[in-house]
Amino acid sequence: MFGLGNIGYEMAIKCKAAFGMNIIYHNRKPNAKAEQELDATYVSFEELLTQSDVLTLHANLSDTTKGIFNKQAFSKMKSNAIFINTGRGGLHNETDLKEALDAGTIWGAGLDVTNPEPMDKDNPLLTMPNVCILPHIGSATQEARNGMAVMAAKNVIAGLKNEPLPTIVNPDVYHQ
Repeated sequence: MFGLGNIGYEMAIKCKAAFGMNIIYHNRKPNAKAEQELDATYVSFEELLTQSDVLTLHANLSDTTKGIFNKQAFSKMKSNAIFINTGRGGLHNETDLKEALDAGTIWGAGLDVTNPEPMDKDNPLLTMPNVCILPHIGSATQEARNGMAVMAAKNVIAGLKNEPLPTIVNPDVYHQ
C-alpha cells in the first residue's frame, strides 16, 4: 500500500481479513498501529514496487507524490501485479500506465480516479480488458453524505459562534 493513513488502514484491514494478504506499505512515516494490529511491514518505495502483487494507492497528491507512478515505477513492478489507484489521479502518469499494461509490464489496473479527471470518453483505458474504471463515488452512500452534512453544519455553527471548528482538513494552516 502506498499511503497508510485512515483510508489506507481501513483498506489494509479488509485485505487482511477477506483475502489473508500480507500487508506491506510505504508511507511518510511508519504506522505502529498497523504493524501491531495487522502485522504490516514498512518498506522502502523501491521494495513496495518490486514486492507487491496488488498495489493500492491511498496517498495525498503533493509535489513529492505527483506522477510518482510512472514508466520507471511500473518497470520495477511484477508482471502479474495489479495497480489500484483510489487516492488521486495525479499520483500516476496515465500514458505510462497504458504503456505498462499494453506491454505486459504489469497485469492490470483498477482506477477509482484518473489523470486527468474527468477522463476523456475516447481514453483507450476504457476499452482494455485488464482495466476496471469506476467513478470516484465511494462517499455516495446515504450514511456518508448525511455524516458529511452534519460535519459541515457543525463547522458552520462553530464558525458563526467564533468557536474552534470541530472538523479541520488542514490543521497546520488553521488559525482561530
